[in-house]
Amino acid sequence: MSIAAPLKDGLRAMLYRCGVLGAWHRWRNRRALTVLMFHRVLPADDPAFALAEREFTFTLGGFRRTLDFVQRHYSVVSLGDLQAARQEQRLLPPNPMLITFDDGWRDTLTHAAPELAQRGLPAVLFLASEVVALDSPRWWQDALVAALAGPGAFTRLCAAAGWAETPKGSASQALAAHLGAMSESGRWAWLERHAPDVRDQVEERQMVTLGELKALKAGRFAIGGHGHTHSPLTLSTDPEAELQASQYMLGELNQPVRSMSFPHGAWSSELAAAARKSGFEWIFTSDAVLADLSRWPSPLPALGRIHVPENAWTCRAGDIDPARLATFLFFRPLQSY
Repeated sequence: MSIAAPLKDGLRAMLYRCGVLGAWHRWRNRRALTVLMFHRVLPADDPAFALAEREFTFTLGGFRRTLDFVQRHYSVVSLGDLQAARQEQRLLPPNPMLITFDDGWRDTLTHAAPELAQRGLPAVLFLASEVVALDSPRWWQDALVAALAGPGAFTRLCAAAGWAETPKGSASQALAAHLGAMSESGRWAWLERHAPDVRDQVEERQMVTLGELKALKAGRFAIGGHGHTHSPLTLSTDPEAELQASQYMLGELNQPVRSMSFPHGAWSSELAAAARKSGFEWIFTSDAVLADLSRWPSPLPALGRIHVPENAWTCRAGDIDPARLATFLFFRPLQSY
């Protein structure tokens, strides 16, 4: 390790402890909306944690420490708060933050939701609407991620899909779209043929059910759309059908404010326009930018979100480090529109 890294860490820690970073953030980001993107939250000793994709999984302890930081530096708002501010019914507090979760993992309800409820914090769950009706305990996309982790898996699975060459861009997104177009039984037949045993690694249901979502206490979680099959909409043969299926589910769940985020973060301005046309008022990307809320353009643009990992960017000595989290979040560029 070079001597520059410890010096940089020391300077960052000093600026955080003496309040310089926090004061700068309170001034610079006072009218900027920060949107955090989480996926999974699990206790580190949970057997499911060992199988989870680490990049998108927080330990429960790390999640708690992150929320401690959030409550110290932000005013957490709900989707309803944002809607009311946009309609000039009330003002947003300074340094607003929206907390979001993607996909529809059950651990969002079993582990993240109780922690948020204890602190009185609202959140949004962007739901891939298909997951509530799937039969298999393991989500097929999680099984695909596991299959792709093996040596030479990308080349082998792309060949199994009938592609002479690895697709340009993200091969994992292309495979997700390939399987997303199949029935659930067809996906598992394909996975079991080309990646044996991935299904059997999970015994307990990973994803939420419709009944669990309907039982959520009103006001704790807003539910938004995240496509239907969670295939990248940029690769979907019928993105309008994905959007409409998502809207139908939000109607089933009586969601007054219609919001969505793009699966895999894959989007285009044309897809954003299609989402607005299908009735989504609030559209979120995975672009790591802050939204300037000093004005409300019409139509409202697609707003960025920041994926927060629990890794070297945000941790020190294996734990969430407030100073690193501050530099990870506070300096994000402001979205221009």
